[in-house]
Amino acid sequence: MAACGGGDGGAGAAAKVANISFYGNPLPSVAAGAAVAKIAVAPATSDTAASDGAATTVKTLTDALAAQGVTASVTPQVLNGTGLHALIMGENNGLPPTDDQFKTDQNGWLVVNFELDDMVTPMDDPKQQAALATFQQDMFTFIRRAGVTGKFVFIILPIPTCDAQTGHSAADGLIQAISGATAQALAFPVGGLPSNWVVDQNGVATNTFTQGHLGDDCRTPDAYLLNAWTTSIATRIAPALKEKLGS
Repeated sequence: MAACGGGDGGAGAAAKVANISFYGNPLPSVAAGAAVAKIAVAPATSDTAASDGAATTVKTLTDALAAQGVTASVTPQVLNGTGLHALIMGENNGLPPTDDQFKTDQNGWLVVNFELDDMVTPMDDPKQQAALATFQQDMFTFIRRAGVTGKFVFIILPIPTCDAQTGHSAADGLIQAISGATAQALAFPVGGLPSNWVVDQNGVATNTFTQGHLGDDCRTPDAYLLNAWTTSIATRIAPALKEKLGS
């Protein structure tokens, strides 16, 4: 996939710098005292906003990895869900590579944070189900194309929300779609958060780990959740980077 960047992680081993290309929605800031960021913020509508989002993403990811003992150089390539689909359909009619094309050793990494264009409508909605099916196929093809170029893909899982029936939110659907894509192609989901479900006397299930941390709309994570999410991302990525870099 021509659009898949990422430097030669192996060649940078002497300097112990992990070269990463980041694709998808920008990561929110997790600095202490920072304003909370609504899940699935609409794509940047100006060059300035896009630049700010890219800069924040680079700092958030490099800082999180540095805390795990990894020095990373992150190059952002911001795309939303629509951008992912256009990228996939722009080559070989959207078809993934065949097995005989995988002849390149791993030489770099991609970290992706793709979301649905609509992260509000529950996953049971027919249009949302169609969008999730398209997303899963696009993600599968993205991973396969990255693999042909020698890039390993880490896919960031969304923060679960509570704005729909348990297990039926758009975020839940996205988690399932990512799991489906990675079950078929070599990639690794990261950013999963702990869950502790408690069912009350009325049969209402509550995840006590996220309870009280998602705002009044049940989908706006606070600094506590953002930090837990970012730390989870870094702690799952760091060992693979260290192994490849020989550190």
